Amino acid sequence: MLKSIEKMLIAFETNNIIYCHWKSNEHLEEALLGDTDLDILFLPEQRNKLDIILNECGLKRFRSLPLMQYNAIEDYIGFDKDTAKIWHLHLHYQMTLGEKHLKGYTITPWNSYILEHRQLDKLGIYTSSCEIELVLLIVRIALKKRMRDFGKKIGKDDLIEFVWLSNRVNFDLLLKFAKDMLDEQAAKEILEISKNGLRNKNQLSKLQRILRKDLKLFTGYSRISSRYMRTKREIFWLLGGVKRRLGIESVKANRRISPSGGCVVALLGCDGAGKSTTLAYVKKEFQKKLDVVTVYFGSGDGSSSLLRKPMKLVAKRVGGKGLGHTVEKEYENKDKISLKAKMYSFAKVLWAITLAQEKKAKLKKMTKARNASMLVLTDRYPQTKISGFSDGPLLTKYSTNTKGLMKKISEWEYNIYKSAYVNPPDLVIKLMVPTEIAISRKPEMTVDEIENKKRVVMAMNASRHSVIIDTSREMTKSFSDVMEEIWKII
Repeated sequence: MLKSIEKMLIAFETNNIIYCHWKSNEHLEEALLGDTDLDILFLPEQRNKLDIILNECGLKRFRSLPLMQYNAIEDYIGFDKDTAKIWHLHLHYQMTLGEKHLKGYTITPWNSYILEHRQLDKLGIYTSSCEIELVLLIVRIALKKRMRDFGKKIGKDDLIEFVWLSNRVNFDLLLKFAKDMLDEQAAKEILEISKNGLRNKNQLSKLQRILRKDLKLFTGYSRISSRYMRTKREIFWLLGGVKRRLGIESVKANRRISPSGGCVVALLGCDGAGKSTTLAYVKKEFQKKLDVVTVYFGSGDGSSSLLRKPMKLVAKRVGGKGLGHTVEKEYENKDKISLKAKMYSFAKVLWAITLAQEKKAKLKKMTKARNASMLVLTDRYPQTKISGFSDGPLLTKYSTNTKGLMKKISEWEYNIYKSAYVNPPDLVIKLMVPTEIAISRKPEMTVDEIENKKRVVMAMNASRHSVIIDTSREMTKSFSDVMEEIWKII
């Protein structure tokens, strides 16, 4: 069990909070380790008290998008510092069931009944009784099915849970609980399904008809409105899923909104500081439950505009070592400027222009994502302190010209880099590592190159809030420290 979850459960006991983990108890251990969601049922009258307790335990409430909100269900996200894990708590104040993407039944009387018959699990958490959980599972499966679903197989997760529960229940007790919760006809059907299994589609269809009649009082949708809402949510869900599978990063939230709105976190560091590795882990962990956008502000191995890609080849072909390096020494002797040097100089100007335009577009993307209440993680960040080096402007030497096109281009470029400070990151995390360790990780770099980049990183002041994190330690510790700083402002 994660220590942060253990702390929460102890707080429930200390404050006399009545609760139980009411479903999917076959993988309760995984849930307590933060690998799956915790689905916990509470009494509505303890809601205000519970909000205070969860806040004191470090959990944060994230609001689902209006289209994906369901009655009496709330989302809380927790962070476990020891393991650098994000975990998800589903709060249920009523039993909300029904078709996928609809959940049109809110069955109020079941709430107190389930909690009344809860059991203390050996893992130290209260759960629903196996009999009640199996009744609920069968009811959920029956109500969840749409007409087009009856020709399909039962979901793997539902089958696993059914087998796990059916091997543990007392069928006489199950029938009693079912009769207390439903009418006698529905109870008998549930008992038969419990004994015979879920493969009889006709039996599930029959149970659905009985349940719809029995639970008609607890539905909040008409037939027409339910179809409309379900279809609308399905389309929204499908589009979001397609984008995630295709790796398309949208600047529009599709899942949950941060309680503090959107925020931008810039990760800086010299080569060998573990910036890319840290960013990948942090993104993966937060992305499990939140909308995350990453923006690469560098000019190297990250994403490039279509126009800048051929510029890389040109600069390399004519002898340039790469962006940020000086032109050949011969260019200093204006009487002997070779064609090669001129080509490189021209390529560098084109490179700088396209790079600046690219940064402008990415700054716009960053701002849109933050305004949409998303978490934005940036790899590097534009700076204006040092020209021609470490994400700084490249054409400032032309600004000294009293007139001419290059002076205007230089000013245009500088203004783009300067605009990065108009709407700066909410947090800048500077990843630092001893030079010898950086060299061991990046042997192609020299000591001077590493030291220069470290000085630039330390000098950058892109945000009022910046922290320095040592990444020479064990990775989990470094990841945890980074995530903790993000967690403070999210």
